[in-house]
Amino acid sequence: MRAALVALVLVLAARDASAFETGDQFDLDPLAETGAGGIAFDGAPRWAGHTCAVCHTEAPGIVNLRLESDHPELFTDGWKPNQQYHLRVVLSQTWADEGNRAIGDNCGEQVTPYRPCDHNGFAIELADAHGKPIGTLAQFAANACVPQTMTINDADVRILTDRSAATHTGIHNGKVAWDLCWTAPAAGAGVITAYLAAVDGSGGNGTTAFISDSKGDDVASGAVPLPELGGEPQGQTGGCAAAGGDPQLALALVMLALLLARGARRKKLAVIAALAAITGCTHVQAHQRETLARRNMQFAPDPTEDELDLHMQNSREGAAGGYGSSGGGCGCN
Repeated sequence: MRAALVALVLVLAARDASAFETGDQFDLDPLAETGAGGIAFDGAPRWAGHTCAVCHTEAPGIVNLRLESDHPELFTDGWKPNQQYHLRVVLSQTWADEGNRAIGDNCGEQVTPYRPCDHNGFAIELADAHGKPIGTLAQFAANACVPQTMTINDADVRILTDRSAATHTGIHNGKVAWDLCWTAPAAGAGVITAYLAAVDGSGGNGTTAFISDSKGDDVASGAVPLPELGGEPQGQTGGCAAAGGDPQLALALVMLALLLARGARRKKLAVIAALAAITGCTHVQAHQRETLARRNMQFAPDPTEDELDLHMQNSREGAAGGYGSSGGGCGCN
C-alpha cells in the first residue's frame, strides 16, 4: 500500500518533474517534500518490483549494469556467514550525458556559462527469499568499509535511514561506479538476492529550469541471486502437480474413464473427473502453510498496486480496462 501511494504520487506529478538528484530524497515524505518515503525503487518485490523506470520512462535500455565484489566467489560459491563484502555497482555503455562526464563537479549553476552536470544514480538492496532486507549495509570510504555507526558526508553512497537499501548521494557528478559494503547475515538464510537499478542521467534540459529532470535518461535494473556457501538447494515445498508426474498414468486414467462410461455426456463428465483426479494439489505441512499466505503467492497481492500499473499503462499507451483504473496525470514521472 505504501509503495502504491508513493508511486501514484509520482505518476500524478507534472511531466517536467525533477528526478531524485540527491540520495536524501529517497527518505523524504512523498507529499510534503517530493521524496520517495523510504522506497529505493531498486526492483525489490516488497515494492512491487518498481524500479527507476517508474519516473524515467521511455528509456532505450542501452546502458548496462553490473555488480562486482572484492570476493568474486560470492557469485559462484556463495556468501559466507558474517563475512563483509566490498561491493561495486557499475554502469557501462552510458550515453545520456557522455559529453559532460569529464568535467565532474565543474558544472551547474556555479560555472558561467551554465553547463549541465552528468547526474547518474543507483539503488540497491539485498533481500532473503521472503523479500525482507537482510545483512548490514555500510558506506565505503578511504579504501575501507565505514562502521555502521558512522556516516561520511562526502561519500558517494548513502544508506537509507532504515538501513534497508543504499543509494547515490549525488554529491559528485559524472559517477558511473559506486562502492559500498555489505555484511552477510548468520548462517541459514539461504539464497539472498541483490536487487539493483540505476539511471544514466541526461543532465536535465540544458537550462537551470530543470537541472535534473526525468526525460532523455536511460535505465538499467536487475536481480543477482547469491547462494549460501554450503547451503542446501531449495526444493519445491508445495503447489499442484500431476499424479506422480507421470504422463502415461494420466493417459491411462483418461482411457479407463472413457471405457467405463456410456453415452457422450457421461464420457465427457468422466474425462473431466479423471483430469481433476490427476491434477490435485499436494498436501503441505502446517509449518509450510505460511508460504501460501505470502503476497507473492497471490494472483493480485495488492489491488491498489494493480490500479497503479494500469494507470501508468493508460497514460503511456492509451490502454485501459480490467482493473477499473481511472484518473489523470501524464504517467511519465
